[in-house]
Amino acid sequence: MLEAIFQSLIDRILEVQNSHKDSSDKDAMLSRNWEFIFSDFDGWVVLYCFTLEHAGGYWIYPMLCPENNVGSLKEQLPSFSIDLASAAYHVMGGDEHWLEPCWGNPEDFTKSEIPLFFYRQYYGYRKGKENYHEFNQLVTHPLDLHWSATKNSYCRLDGQGDAIEKIKIIDHEKVSLILIRRRTLDTLLHLGKWVLVRYFAFKRFRIDSPSFSSCTSKQFEPTEYEAKFEIRTCADEYIEFRGAQFERPQTPKDQLLSWSRGGEEDEEERYTEFIVVDRKNNKLLQDYSIDPRNFANYFTESDLPFEISPIFFKAEVLDKYKNNPDKYALSERNISCRGGWYLKTYDINEHNQVHTYAVYLARLPYKEQLHWRQYNEEPKGGISKRAFRTDFEAKFSDERSKLELLKECLERLGGLRVGEERHVIWSPKGGSWDSASKGLHYVNSENPNQWHDFIIALANVTNEGFQIKALRKIASSLGNDDERLRTLGLIKFILQASNNEERIQTIHGVLNELQKRRGKGKAHGSWDTPKGSLIEDANKRLQDVIYAIEESIQVFGALEIPTQDNG
Repeated sequence: MLEAIFQSLIDRILEVQNSHKDSSDKDAMLSRNWEFIFSDFDGWVVLYCFTLEHAGGYWIYPMLCPENNVGSLKEQLPSFSIDLASAAYHVMGGDEHWLEPCWGNPEDFTKSEIPLFFYRQYYGYRKGKENYHEFNQLVTHPLDLHWSATKNSYCRLDGQGDAIEKIKIIDHEKVSLILIRRRTLDTLLHLGKWVLVRYFAFKRFRIDSPSFSSCTSKQFEPTEYEAKFEIRTCADEYIEFRGAQFERPQTPKDQLLSWSRGGEEDEEERYTEFIVVDRKNNKLLQDYSIDPRNFANYFTESDLPFEISPIFFKAEVLDKYKNNPDKYALSERNISCRGGWYLKTYDINEHNQVHTYAVYLARLPYKEQLHWRQYNEEPKGGISKRAFRTDFEAKFSDERSKLELLKECLERLGGLRVGEERHVIWSPKGGSWDSASKGLHYVNSENPNQWHDFIIALANVTNEGFQIKALRKIASSLGNDDERLRTLGLIKFILQASNNEERIQTIHGVLNELQKRRGKGKAHGSWDTPKGSLIEDANKRLQDVIYAIEESIQVFGALEIPTQDNG
């Protein structure tokens, strides 16, 4: 369903092109009520318009004209001719073949009109989608626009990492429209030193088959907007308005293209208030704005709190980022949003509180600050030992996180070459640790969803990496003939056959229990969580898995596989 602003525009187009038929005004045919199409519509500008079912009505086609050529173009109006089949033409003369760009000399953008898009046709697409508009890369590349089939628009990511429509293509049953956001258009015009030229023709018929034997023409240059067009009248049966309208940028260049602003997507700088630990003055500041002007650094003499004053949050503040790994990259110490913001550092203290510093929180978009604000709370203790060591003592942390240990163990397991055939028994799912560990985060709250996600991700990063073909060959060489055994069953058999039965529980038992929990998780439609603290369970389970992988390295690294008797 179309948004209200677009549906309203279509309704008005259809109304205007037929309004003369219902009007009692004797001059209804000459009415210029169609000129509203050159206005802005809630921040959108019409680039292209074609009424599909009517011989009369609108036709608008846009071109980019160098600023210096507007005067000479006006002299040619209302005469114009547009036939843009493609960006370049295959030209031949005799046995010679070459390409020529449709807009003339490609080395001189200051003279040639340039099309914004091309009308393409490809019968390899499904029925009804054979015809489409392909935008010129001179438009999409500088503006960093990308096609979204779901939105039927060219989009770009905003500061929140969300796809925002910038060029909208509407294929209505009666009207074909292409619109562009005003600030996007103005950015393009400033960049290329262009003026948007909208060639247009608007026609009205009093009868279906008018006579064109006696027609008169008059030229107009309206004062309400920049344009030049001809009104051609044939008796009282046919009226045509034909010419071009010129659209110059309305947004000042320094608001769109300056070093002080990241681009047209930037919102007004705003800051919210938090509970801030003022370490300099040894007090707790309630509802204190994180506006950078309210803080000072170590080198400034001031009573203002340090810019690295800590701010504390409930652990649930991270759930938003854990639940959307395609949009957010959440590591142990920083968070980033695709194409958007970046939180340089955060950590979790012994009271399971997330903490970061005012200076970094203030760099987030205002909407993101509001997300953090709702989880803000007073500190239950200090910052983590790791954060103090890295952020204040400028030293490398002497703590090894469990996820770091897990990654290191799995890399060593993947590096093993077992037996004379040098079997690879483990390889990360998806080909890399980053791919395999996507969605693997610590459990910091008693939320069952978070715990289940952790179990699924932990199983994916460990169990799913074991190579069943290699394990089956190893087990076969040790005497296994049961083809029904799967990955964990093969590991259990190998442990038994290699006199490592005492490790069955620490390796097979731990990994098998993890797989069972995964099978009972939400991925398979049932819910089952252990009793007690889910945080403690996740921490212990992660530690047990690390130990199981370390033990596996010992077993497979020392494994002696009997030589196959081929006689």
